[in-house]
Amino acid sequence: MTYKTGVLYSKVSSNPIDHIGLIIKLKRDYDEKMLTSHKIQNSRIVSQSPIFYGWVIWVVATLGLIATAPGQTFTVSWFFDRFIEDFELSRTSISTLYGIGTFVGALSLTWVGRQVDRYGTRYSVMVVGGLFTLTLFAMSSVVNPVMLLFGFIALRGLGQGSLTLISTNVVGLWFQERRGRMMSLMLVGIALFQRIYVPWLQQTLEKNDWREVWIMLGIVIGITLLPAMWIFMRDAPEQFGLHPDGRQTKIKNVNTQDEHEDDWTLAEARRTSIFWIFVAGRFIPPAWGTGMILHQISIFAGQGHSERVAAQTFGTIALIAAGAYILTGAMVDRFHPGRIMALQLTALSIAMFVAMNMSSSAALRIYAIAFGFMMGTGGVFDGAVWTNLFGRKHIGEIRGFVSTGVIIGSAVGPVIFAVSFDHLGGYAPIFWLGIVLSAIPLILTFFARLPQRRSIERIKTLP
Repeated sequence: MTYKTGVLYSKVSSNPIDHIGLIIKLKRDYDEKMLTSHKIQNSRIVSQSPIFYGWVIWVVATLGLIATAPGQTFTVSWFFDRFIEDFELSRTSISTLYGIGTFVGALSLTWVGRQVDRYGTRYSVMVVGGLFTLTLFAMSSVVNPVMLLFGFIALRGLGQGSLTLISTNVVGLWFQERRGRMMSLMLVGIALFQRIYVPWLQQTLEKNDWREVWIMLGIVIGITLLPAMWIFMRDAPEQFGLHPDGRQTKIKNVNTQDEHEDDWTLAEARRTSIFWIFVAGRFIPPAWGTGMILHQISIFAGQGHSERVAAQTFGTIALIAAGAYILTGAMVDRFHPGRIMALQLTALSIAMFVAMNMSSSAALRIYAIAFGFMMGTGGVFDGAVWTNLFGRKHIGEIRGFVSTGVIIGSAVGPVIFAVSFDHLGGYAPIFWLGIVLSAIPLILTFFARLPQRRSIERIKTLP
């Protein structure tokens, strides 16, 4: 027997759960049709685009992700020892300020994600981008630890948190079947940018006062990010009569949802075990990865290497990450997401083990390969897996919650690394702790079951 409603055709089995799922699906479709009467928006820039406009969104979203660089740890790390010297504070004290700033900045991300769902990407990114630009100028005027703390809060909350969330989230709205591949290409762009940017930043700081460099960064972000976002950014394809991926089915209502996609709320997602396994697994790499990047000059110095060697190694890491983004992008739509997370945690463990003794050039290469692969798998995972599992409708709020956990990890990492260095005689104790903790979610990923869909559409079985 077949029921017909709109575009939904579903054969009903004798399984009572399938009947219940069908009722929920039909009721939701009916409610959406009765309660929605919005018209398709007209946009000259979208309608006159010679290609699917999602590709334009991908370009500006990649620019948005690149623009987060001043708020990322790979930028702050090059200022870190200069902060220690100018403010005459210990490594633990500065790391604590950075950790508190990262933690406080993360507290707003669930709320920010909710506002993105409510007001759309375009207006949200303009507000966040404008505040982020002002923050970069303000960093040049920091004169004491209290001002530095507020600077860290703004840098991490707006740049590493909100702007990253918005830029990656919008790609998930415009692409569905190609979501993993588009996210990987996006992250390849940021990785190639890092390959050029980090050595440039290191050399610029050698020639200029660190306050002048913050002003330079603010000018660049202000004249590139904000105009591009206002002109080209658009919220979702359905608002303009389009489908994700550029599929040619006609849309009559801006609220039309893909019949094959089931949307979970944050509360529903949190009731699944896989959600919490993945949240735990995504906590450890940012915690230890951020600590390793923020203290990379000190870690490399302890192995007898200069700042220039650290910058060159990070450039290699960026290239490896670019390759990992492509590989992971191809894998994420084909394999169980737990396998992707297991690969990331394994790569992190190898990098931590090698970091305890990387005085040779061969060890540096192994470290760069493992660390780069760890970075690549994590970026694609966050950009694609959550949307694949829980749909697009509430993804801003879901990603906001997850990003809060990720950034809390980024807040804890620098502090525990500094404590290990100042009080435990080096970084080896914290590396061994990271290896042990990584093993826990790594093992659990092999037992993580995909979430049971509420409707009759079940997520496909992945190997």
